[in-house]
Amino acid sequence: MAVEGVLHWLASLVALTGAAPAFSYLDPMVQVIFSLSLVFGLVRDRRQLTLLSALPATLLSLLVAAFYLLQMNPTTIVEPLVNLLVALLAVRLMTEKSGRNLLQIFVLSTFVLASSSLLTLSAGYLLALMLLIALVAIGLLLTSFYATDAALRLDRQQWFSLARTGAILPLGSLLLMIFFFVILPRTQYPLWHFLNPGTRPTSGFSEEVSPGTLANLNASGAPAFRAEMSAIAPQDLYWRGLVLNQTDGQSWSRAKNFPPDQTVKNESRPLKQILMSEPRSNRYLPGLDLPAEPADISSQRSSDAVNEAHRRLDRRVRYTLYSYPRGSLQIRDPSQSDFYLRLPDSLSPRLRGVSESIAAEPDRQAKIAAVEQFFLAQKLAYATSNLPQNNTPVETFLFDSKRGYCEYFASSFALLLRMSGVPARLVGGYLGGRYNALGGYYLIDEDMAHVWVEALNDENHWRRIDPSRLAINAGEAVAGLSRRPFNWSQSAADYLETAWSRLVITYDLQKQLSLALSLSRNFRQFRPSLPQWVRWWVFLPLLAGGVFLWGRRKYRLAHHHQSVLDAYLKQVKKAAELDHLPESLGLYELAERSHEPLCHDFSRIYGAAIYAGKNLSPEEQLQLRVIINQLKTKRFFLKPDFAHLTDSRRGELPLVRHRQPAYTAKHLD
Repeated sequence: MAVEGVLHWLASLVALTGAAPAFSYLDPMVQVIFSLSLVFGLVRDRRQLTLLSALPATLLSLLVAAFYLLQMNPTTIVEPLVNLLVALLAVRLMTEKSGRNLLQIFVLSTFVLASSSLLTLSAGYLLALMLLIALVAIGLLLTSFYATDAALRLDRQQWFSLARTGAILPLGSLLLMIFFFVILPRTQYPLWHFLNPGTRPTSGFSEEVSPGTLANLNASGAPAFRAEMSAIAPQDLYWRGLVLNQTDGQSWSRAKNFPPDQTVKNESRPLKQILMSEPRSNRYLPGLDLPAEPADISSQRSSDAVNEAHRRLDRRVRYTLYSYPRGSLQIRDPSQSDFYLRLPDSLSPRLRGVSESIAAEPDRQAKIAAVEQFFLAQKLAYATSNLPQNNTPVETFLFDSKRGYCEYFASSFALLLRMSGVPARLVGGYLGGRYNALGGYYLIDEDMAHVWVEALNDENHWRRIDPSRLAINAGEAVAGLSRRPFNWSQSAADYLETAWSRLVITYDLQKQLSLALSLSRNFRQFRPSLPQWVRWWVFLPLLAGGVFLWGRRKYRLAHHHQSVLDAYLKQVKKAAELDHLPESLGLYELAERSHEPLCHDFSRIYGAAIYAGKNLSPEEQLQLRVIINQLKTKRFFLKPDFAHLTDSRRGELPLVRHRQPAYTAKHLD
């Protein structure tokens, strides 16, 4: 195959990989232009057409840059920047793919992928990053060949060799990424997060409940948080977020100064949860009702069991929390319960008429039951669309439209309780969850955001009441409890996303320090203790194995040195045309009798190491092998006269270990 054709397809694949994570965030116009550029670019390369020459491409790039630069402002920087880079990449794909232009495609694709990390850090981002590194590495290798010979063609074996070479850089990069990810410090906030304030996800519940302000309540489907825990009964899946304790007749909000509560724990064991929360616009930390104070995150717990972080939750956080599903709260000083009876100045006559009949009941329990009966008699329906917008949401809901979502039900119920003399407040949070058996956690969506009521009973305990269950279509009101469980593919996909969030996204400096301290503490506290008989059974095999490995190494070294010498003697016999060498012939004698410089070099290197009791170094072994190879082209005669040798040379170490016959008469002659 030709290198040029492969490079064209590779450039398109690199561009697609770089833009894939950010594609859903692009403007529709840029999405269409980029998709068409991929198709038309490949057609242009295959048919050698001219779609865009150099000058029009430059002018078009300048116009695109000016268009998106003018859209940037202090609150919107990232989206125009990503759209600009993708548009420039689309222009380059439709031009001639010379070596210079190919490098520009690789660079632009890398910048597009890097900039998309400001928009999303899903698990797919890592896959795109690894694939892009591999493709760019191979692309750079091919570009170097292409720049040398544009018509170069490689066969199958050469392509396999090139692929193996190109795989070295991605593998090395992956190892380096893992290494630096574990040890490099990181900030509590993304480095460039301030550039992207407009894309922060918002919570499913707000710090105010204002029924009547929206005609339609749209579902987002975005995940709110995940809770690692064992599965429990669906009716207990109330996730407490915040308490709203004051109202002006149209909305409910949270007052910071309120009568304190105290927790009444049941005798059952607390339920542990490890929660992984998505970014949100407030600081409330939801937990299974009734939650204790969370760990692993800096926060404070109010007496009404509301946990609030000390910093913004504009990134994914992970914290541990214990809950008491059968626990309750009670007001610490019953004389202060009038705080939860405060009412707005103006109330409709119809509401007053209903509340007066309910207030005639003898106790709080009877009054609560009377309000429930009134709701059932009104035949209220749960709805999220085509709702009336006015300044009297409670009255309109109860007597006129009789349609609304959980905010309508809870606000109306709590207001009637207060008007009837029962202290009441609203609780905002989530209801339900989809359990993932593979990962052992609940997934809670933003669509499961919910509001319910807490009323103070005759024992001064706060009792949970969910008025949405009184709707004639209560199944829709508590849809979060009836969500279908995950199938196997959904479980696997969401489990991988959760693992990515837990191991990568929420891995910060605090977790690095905790990991280092934990390892250090475990190392200091490590005290091996084994029974006496176990110690001997472990020690003796280790000792025997060590002795065996030491002896084997010595044997292999000695055998290796002898193999070098045997190869040398074999080559000397061939060069001298001899069948055997005398057993008394030493290494230095052989060199002097041959008058061959290579033999002198061999005896000098080999003898300096072996006769001194040292091992041959790798460099010395290489030199000796080279000498042996060079002897293959030599021919010489061994001089038979030994008289000129010194007495010190006569007693040197023999060359061979076994007895060999002396020279024959033919060779001596």
